[in-house]
Amino acid sequence: MKMRVDTLRVALELLKPIVPRQPTLPVLKNILLGEGRAEAIDLETAVSVDIEGADGKCLIPLSPVLDLLKRVHGNELLTIEQKAKHLKLAWSDGSASFDVESPDDFPGFPAIKTEKQDRVNGDTLVPALSSMLGYCASDDSRPVLSGVILFLGKNLEIAAGDGYRMGYKSLPINLIIKGKANAIVPAPAIRYLTHLWAKTPREAPSGDTIAQIVTSKRMVDLTFDDDKLRVRFGRVSMVTKLIQGEPPDMKALLPKDPQPQVKFMAMDFERAVHAVQTPAKDNSGIVRCSWEKKSMSVSAKSEKSGSIETAIPVEADEPGRIGFNVKYLLEYIKGKEGLITMSTQSEKTPALFRHSTSPLVLLMPMFVEW
Repeated sequence: MKMRVDTLRVALELLKPIVPRQPTLPVLKNILLGEGRAEAIDLETAVSVDIEGADGKCLIPLSPVLDLLKRVHGNELLTIEQKAKHLKLAWSDGSASFDVESPDDFPGFPAIKTEKQDRVNGDTLVPALSSMLGYCASDDSRPVLSGVILFLGKNLEIAAGDGYRMGYKSLPINLIIKGKANAIVPAPAIRYLTHLWAKTPREAPSGDTIAQIVTSKRMVDLTFDDDKLRVRFGRVSMVTKLIQGEPPDMKALLPKDPQPQVKFMAMDFERAVHAVQTPAKDNSGIVRCSWEKKSMSVSAKSEKSGSIETAIPVEADEPGRIGFNVKYLLEYIKGKEGLITMSTQSEKTPALFRHSTSPLVLLMPMFVEW
């Protein structure tokens, strides 16, 4: 087969995160080229990218070939040939060869039984799914918490939680699947999707006027099977296994009654939390927040690092206090600007954080001595 160097290089860069570094099957360290596409599989998720010139069938060892192609001019015509377990690449002034497995040893791309697919606004869906990654559980003790939960319906709701914090967001997406109330997408698959969405060139927007072109939405096609989800957009197709099990009703954890609120600027709060992080980390991560109508004290103390207290201006409905883990606070406020609203009933109940278009975030309190 023949193709431009930059054509193959772009495809390999796109598939790089999907290729496992230490796979259970050594063949998975390769990319499969053939039938007009390039494929990568990690046994849980498979991704294919349409690629011009991918005729025949061969395996491309990702790391060494990608490293090689960075040093070859992108407009060079590359000849790719595999015979038995020997791969040869050739271009105008050079060549390279690699020992590889047989293409027949590469797992087949997962099939989807269902043909019905739903087209939704990917510019809304993908960033929202990505914003939930920080709230997924990182251990396997409760698999249903290790992914992002999709509560299907006229207004799609997504949530993720690890037992200490939770993110929730309602999206203006109508996604109704017959016989399916929810689906849990593994966190690694969401990370792959985020990468693919960001790195895949956008198709030319459609429309007869400039306004229509500018406001054109980038769409994705979703197909749900019994235990799998397929996502398609542009020249990319991703199939991932869904996490099995009944997820908790995350929405039920959100407080329903109006709660006392305290409002503050993200920059002020971030500065205060950073100021107290050293003694907080030396004392179980505890940060104490106590407030009156117009001011909040943010403090931490430890035997090793002493105590630090700083104040920020706030607008509060009534006085209150609560303790949080410094790690979760720093992760929540990172990169945020403008107004944050925190509401909580007491120092023993979870606090709900609201910020602009970010997900609603629920943080569990830490029980501290005042």
